Amino acid sequence: MDGLKFATRIEEELRRQHISKGEFYDAVDITATAMYGWKRGAEPKKETVAAVEEYLGIKFADEPSHYMDSETAELLEQIRNRQDLRVLLRSAKDVPPSSVYELVSKLEKLKEDAN
Repeated sequence: MDGLKFATRIEEELRRQHISKGEFYDAVDITATAMYGWKRGAEPKKETVAAVEEYLGIKFADEPSHYMDSETAELLEQIRNRQDLRVLLRSAKDVPPSSVYELVSKLEKLKEDAN
């Protein structure tokens, strides 16, 4: 498993679930040094991946990228096809899917308010 994708997904889930890094590190018995190593490309141990999956209630298997899930891919395709939202696509590649959805919702609300 790609360490950077692993660390990135963990951080996204911690934010989404409102879990502090300290609480997470204690619960899963890892260190900030391990997280730093994953961000630098170190591959996590299978036991660690399993412990993280169990604690966060997620699965990492067959996740080449968080943009490969069909729902996010569909959203990005819709943005790509709308000229008024196309500029978002350039920025969206490094943003978690939840943030993309939030931004699109805000833009739709602004558009409704303007009409």
